[in-house]
Amino acid sequence: MQLSNNLMDVFFGYNGRVGDVKGAKEDIAEFTQRAQNAETPEERERYAKAVEQLKTEILPKMQQEMEQLGKQLGLNSGQMGQILELDKDNKFVPNLAIKKSDTGVLSFMTSYESGSYYHNKI
Repeated sequence: MQLSNNLMDVFFGYNGRVGDVKGAKEDIAEFTQRAQNAETPEERERYAKAVEQLKTEILPKMQQEMEQLGKQLGLNSGQMGQILELDKDNKFVPNLAIKKSDTGVLSFMTSYESGSYYHNKI
């Protein structure tokens, strides 16, 4: 891939964070259920603390990182939280203005300046 390593780090980091956020939300639901159905008070307390920690400490940080990476990729608020993929023809990533040439090289449809927030200009 001909995109800079830094951009690819942001791209894969964003997709990874989207998965982390979804996983944390699933864990919150599961631990809430376990806290309600736990057999002992100690188990209920342990799961309740885990839910509270996920909600107040872990999930907000993950969401903040996901949003920061999404902004660096030029995503709007409606696209935040969605995994980025190539289109069905594997030619471009629609919400990033990245295209794939016939030889398999990925490039931007518009210019990108390293160190600044990228946005779609198309």
